[in-house]
Amino acid sequence: MSKIIAIMLLLCFGMMLFGCADDNGRRKAEQQKTIVVTDSVGRKVELPYPLERVAVCNVYNAELITAVGAIDKIVGVDNYIFKDQSGFKNRFNEAQVFGISQNAMNYEKLAELSPQAVIITGEGTWRDAQEMLDRFGIKVVVINSYYTDQFADNCRLIGRIFGREEQAEELVNYFNDKLAYIQKQLQGVPRRSLYFEYRTLGKTAVPGDYFYKMVEYSGADNIFAAAKGSQVDQEAIIEKDPQYIVKVADANAYSSYQPPTIEEEKAIKKELVLRSGWAGIDAVRNDRILLLSHYLHGGASKLVGTIYIAKFLYPEYLPELHPEEVFKTWLEKYQQLQYIKGHAYPELY
Repeated sequence: MSKIIAIMLLLCFGMMLFGCADDNGRRKAEQQKTIVVTDSVGRKVELPYPLERVAVCNVYNAELITAVGAIDKIVGVDNYIFKDQSGFKNRFNEAQVFGISQNAMNYEKLAELSPQAVIITGEGTWRDAQEMLDRFGIKVVVINSYYTDQFADNCRLIGRIFGREEQAEELVNYFNDKLAYIQKQLQGVPRRSLYFEYRTLGKTAVPGDYFYKMVEYSGADNIFAAAKGSQVDQEAIIEKDPQYIVKVADANAYSSYQPPTIEEEKAIKKELVLRSGWAGIDAVRNDRILLLSHYLHGGASKLVGTIYIAKFLYPEYLPELHPEEVFKTWLEKYQQLQYIKGHAYPELY
């Protein structure tokens, strides 16, 4: 009898130990459900893991979040994201808008939306946002998804905070393969000169701005690579006589999944070629002009734009690079949207 009692006591004691160990394991697991990441401005940020509720500033950030399969985690957006309803399949409503942009955020509205974190860019106001949102227990993560050369790091960061690391790595590899092909094929190839224009006359790509790396990665000889400012004189463009011209968007066009019409594209091109003194520019004389919509050029932190420019400048050296196919993949696979033509004029296959 005493042996039976002893065995029962041992079993009970063992079950108690197991229960304690199991409880400790659960507590430890709960305690570990945070991660520390380094954001785009070098801040160490501790976040719940994975993030389930976020508010987002900047379309580029929203697109990369979508691309890793985490769009359903977005509970609040700025007005720029909200305005492109078709680009996000009417997923967001006015009740989710917390401001025009990160420069005009409604912090009380953000508190009402109750995100775990707000994802914004490094433009100026992130420090104010950090101070204001800290009182609500909302974290701030700075991600500069508009910079082409930060694409891989930003994808991996976004993948990490949402627990979508595998999807992020696949996305990075897809575009890195395209860049590696461009670089390999253009080794030793003389660079062709390019004037890049963003919206208005003389607004171009210079070191440190949002467009410079997009152009550089294409293998183009950027005629204003040494310019001190992004606004240049018309006379300087004429004097440099570029072989190719790429223009992104009309001055009044909003970035939208819906492409410009053919008539609108023709009007943009007509305005460009009829500018005073431009008839003698090499690119104009030989009709080497490419128009890209704002939406297309910005895909994948502007790497979609890079691929179009590379193919436009060096078609004979890049036979296996198919820009329209890349854009189609970006839309269908990474943005969950139907492929739509008309974002490039002419189209490049």
